[in-house]
Amino acid sequence: MAFPFLRRSGTLPRLCGLLVILATGALFALVGCFALPVLWSAQGGLIFSWSWRPPTDFGILPMLAGSLILSFSALLLAWPLSLGLACALQDPAPACWQKWLTGLIRFMTAIPTVVYGFAAVFLLTPLVREAAGGSGLCWLSAACVLALLISPTMVLVMDVALREQMRRLLLPALSLGMGRNTVLACLALPAVRRWLLTAGLLGFGRAIGDTLIPLMLSGNAPNVPHNLFAGLRTLTAHMGLVTATDVGGPAYNSLFVAGGLLLCISTGVSLVLRRLEKKQDVLLPPVPAFWRRLAPAGLHLLARGAGILCSACVLALLGFLLWRGLPVLDAALLVGDAPFWPALLGRFPIWDGIWPACLGTLCLLGITMALALVPGIGCGIYLAEYAPPRMQRLLNSLMDILSGVPSIVMGIFGFTLILFLHRLGFAGASSGLLLAGGCLALLVLPALVVTTRTALESLPTSLRLCGAALGLRHGQTVRHLLLPQASRGILSGVMLALGRSAEDTAVILLTGVVANAGLPAGLGLRFEALPFFIYYTAAQYQTPEELQRGFGAALTLLALSGGLLLLAWWLHERFRQERQPDMTPLTFSGGPQ
Repeated sequence: MAFPFLRRSGTLPRLCGLLVILATGALFALVGCFALPVLWSAQGGLIFSWSWRPPTDFGILPMLAGSLILSFSALLLAWPLSLGLACALQDPAPACWQKWLTGLIRFMTAIPTVVYGFAAVFLLTPLVREAAGGSGLCWLSAACVLALLISPTMVLVMDVALREQMRRLLLPALSLGMGRNTVLACLALPAVRRWLLTAGLLGFGRAIGDTLIPLMLSGNAPNVPHNLFAGLRTLTAHMGLVTATDVGGPAYNSLFVAGGLLLCISTGVSLVLRRLEKKQDVLLPPVPAFWRRLAPAGLHLLARGAGILCSACVLALLGFLLWRGLPVLDAALLVGDAPFWPALLGRFPIWDGIWPACLGTLCLLGITMALALVPGIGCGIYLAEYAPPRMQRLLNSLMDILSGVPSIVMGIFGFTLILFLHRLGFAGASSGLLLAGGCLALLVLPALVVTTRTALESLPTSLRLCGAALGLRHGQTVRHLLLPQASRGILSGVMLALGRSAEDTAVILLTGVVANAGLPAGLGLRFEALPFFIYYTAAQYQTPEELQRGFGAALTLLALSGGLLLLAWWLHERFRQERQPDMTPLTFSGGPQ
């Protein structure tokens, strides 16, 4: 063996855990290395001001205010909607309605952010434009779509908490003559108030880190909006715009400061969430008389209204995409006027098809999984089987932080890595498939680690005892007994990571994606990808034919990422039913993009 030490029990998982720690440290170090010098320089005062009017004023405070305003307004819309959906999921009658809502929430987690934005540009903004004038790209449009985007994450957290409390409280309460709605409103909801706050914080973190919805729908006006129909610009959208238009000076340096601010905000939200998880439940507060009288009926109406509203929005989005996209789903969508098989094999150039973007996305998925699988699964094994308590706390904290890091910050990490390598003398370092795949690997690492750890920890203790009774060492027990039994749960994490990688746009915006690059030609060269093709089409299309290709690409991406994520759900449910019926359902809370 070239590396015989890897055969020692736990050596490879320990190395994977160390690699995850080093990668997380590199993320914070590189972003801080480029952001802090700007703050300490004379440009720091220019950047922390309230005016953005290049070439004289470069203040990013309007963008910070825009991020907070848009995030809180989206949360204000999404929280009651999510609460209503979570309450609707606790009502078993009618069963078909509950199954429909469960499937709807899972489907919503599988819709790529760029597809939400693309559909809204051509479906929602014309309605807003007719109602209020202007372009329709404004605070209200972005807040409505962002609320729909963050709702599934919040619903899943609320549903898990409410389901556990209803299982514990329902039978005793029914025996005392209380109705189901009364139990839900007066007992279960007060008991899970900490998880309701946790869901709100998760939604806020998801909203403030999103890039595509503000970039496509908010109007990108660098000022504080004075009404719902005015434009605004968020930090994430600002970073995407600066990357595309500036290459030096205070405007360029504001990119790193904005990335550092977002990283600090996301880390703070993750640490608060971790603190809430550790907080012990206290006695229930007394329920006011008016709440006991009005809440049961009010929650029932909220649940029905939220279910109907959410169903209508998703069906309208899906129907609009099918109506516009289905007519163009043919061979011409992939290769245009070029001969089909020669074009697919790269022997004929493609000028008006999406095959280069599809192949670029597939190559990106392959590179991401090649870089993420071993560290992610290995770190999950280390956490579940080998890590001491102190290391478990450290790695669990890092996973919480990484899972909350916005996608655009991962893109900034890749961007600064190339700049750092240039400073070290590696002039050949450049953006491309390898860099984008590496940043995406770090982005999806928490999904692989958490699902692997959960799959192993959920296995019965008897399996470990069986290995000891057979005289197996711990490492042999893990390899030959535990990993085969946990394989379906681990595979669900792989599918989850693949779906997350396929639909992400913000990372690749800063790490090498371009329009019209052709078929992928090398790991260090620029490339095309389906998410960017959709975004670029929405912003730059010139003819109706180009727009129709955008709808076809949106349906293709929805089928790819949605299929992978729904397959992950199915695998997880099969594993849960086989191993531990009461195991907490898998939640998809990938980082905002």
